[in-house]
Amino acid sequence: MAELTTQEKEHVQVELDKLHEAAAKTEDFGEKLELKDKIHNMQMIMNGVKPYGSIQYFCEGCGS
Repeated sequence: MAELTTQEKEHVQVELDKLHEAAAKTEDFGEKLELKDKIHNMQMIMNGVKPYGSIQYFCEGCGS
């Protein structure tokens, strides 16, 4: 798998920041879980574990 470009990393980081902010603000448990799942997927992309652009696929390896 190819490593993310600097521009792609910046984009993913901006999205992560938005998701963290939204998760901190919400009181709804279901919404918080959904946001945490998206955060997990974006962190996997940042760490090179998941191909960029594959966020819509479920993670079956760790059960998330």
